[in-house]
Parts: sequence; C-alpha cells; structure tokens
Amino acid sequence: MADRRLPGLIESLQSRRALRRWQEAVDAGEGLDTVTLARLAPRLRDMVGLTGRLAEEADRRLIGRQIGQAGIDRPAQCDWAWRPRPWAAALTPTAVAGAVGGTKLAEGVTLFHDCPLAEISLRQSRATTPKAKAPFHLTLDALGFEGSFLSLALDLPEEGATGLRPSHIVGIDLRVWMEHPAEIFVRLNIKQGPNTEQLVSELRPGDRPDSPLSADFDLGFHDINPAKVEKAWIDLIFERPEMNLVRIDDLTLTRRPRADI
Repeated sequence: MADRRLPGLIESLQSRRALRRWQEAVDAGEGLDTVTLARLAPRLRDMVGLTGRLAEEADRRLIGRQIGQAGIDRPAQCDWAWRPRPWAAALTPTAVAGAVGGTKLAEGVTLFHDCPLAEISLRQSRATTPKAKAPFHLTLDALGFEGSFLSLALDLPEEGATGLRPSHIVGIDLRVWMEHPAEIFVRLNIKQGPNTEQLVSELRPGDRPDSPLSADFDLGFHDINPAKVEKAWIDLIFERPEMNLVRIDDLTLTRRPRADI
C-alpha cells in the first residue's frame, strides 16, 4: 500500500521554489560566517545521508530489479541469482580515498583491513563496453600496504540467505582485471544462532579464455540447518594487495540443487 506521505514528499522534491532556495543557499555559502556554518553543517549532513539512502533504495528497487540483475549466467536448475549493489546500481559517493577499515560503501557492503596507512581507495565507474555484463565496475587501488588482510564483505539478501539448504550449491563468479596477478579467495559465512559456518575457496579461472574466476560451495558437506540460518555473507579476500590495482567488472552469486549422491 502506498505511503500517504509520499505525494507531499514528491511534490516538495519537484518544487521549483524549493530547488531555487537551495541553489540560493549554495551560492550564499561562501559568505556565511563560521558560526552559522557550524550550526548548519550537522543538519545538512543528516539530510544528505537521508536523501542518499532514499536514492539508493530507489536504485535498488528500480535499477537493481531491471538492468542491475540482467545478464547473470545462471547454471541449470538455478533457483536464485544475485548481483551485489556495487555492480548493479550507482553508489553514493562513487569514490572513497584513504578508506579505513570498516568503510561502508553501501548497505551490506563493507571494506575491512588492518593497514595503518591511508593509501587504499575504492571507485565505482559505469561500464562502457558493449560486452559488459554488469552496469558498473568497482576498482580497488592499494598503494602502500602494511596490514595482514584486506577484504570486501557483502551481505546476502534475505531471500538468498534464509533459503539455504544442505541440498544446495552456491556458486560465485568474478570477472576481474588486475595490474599484477594475485590470488583472490572467497569465504562464505552462514550464521546459525551463536555459530557461524565458514567455507573458504580460491577463485579459479575456468576452461575458456573469457571465463570468470569462480568457486562452488557444496553445502551438502557442511552442517547447515535451514531452521537456524539467520544471515549469510561473503568475504572477498585479496592476497598481496600492495601496489596493485584490481578492477572487478562483475560479481554474481547463484544457487542450484546439488546432484544426489
């Protein structure tokens, strides 16, 4: 059911008068005294955060369901497929310089590392080649690196996590370009009450030159209780990230039934 508050919100966003007032405020910003700016800054940051979240939700609901989720290579009998947000819809902001550990790129997308240097940057760019499968790319650039780990954590949506069964195989495909060759591992984490089942695999190239790096997790060999699954997420783990530029052109997850043995 539509929210009764939305018509008024939409009208306010479309109001030429409101837009003109904001433009006048921006133009006058340089002339404001520091006391006034200090008073306004927290409120403006809150507004930017809220409007950014609303724009992200709009992209997730509109772009994510249409363009963002098209072109996923689904294996036979696939019952669920998903492309995470950084490759499906625009992020706000699109770039982060000097990213510290725990930097949140979007809802459910977080960069983790323990490097004390501020020399890690992330940048999202729109795909421009006709052969691109995802609408966006994500580039990770690490200069000096003195930490012990660097990973990107991505939460699975509820429909992908709560539907996991021991009868499933979870597949992960990664299309990537690297300035220098390096190993990339993926860890599938499945939280069940106080315990978390962790499955780790290296992402390996396929048989064809244009094949993505891929990994399959056969849940039949692990202690998975569907009734206890609360959430699931993956960690992309980058080995030897220093002085390397990694452009991830696409990342997709699929789920399919395993063959009976």
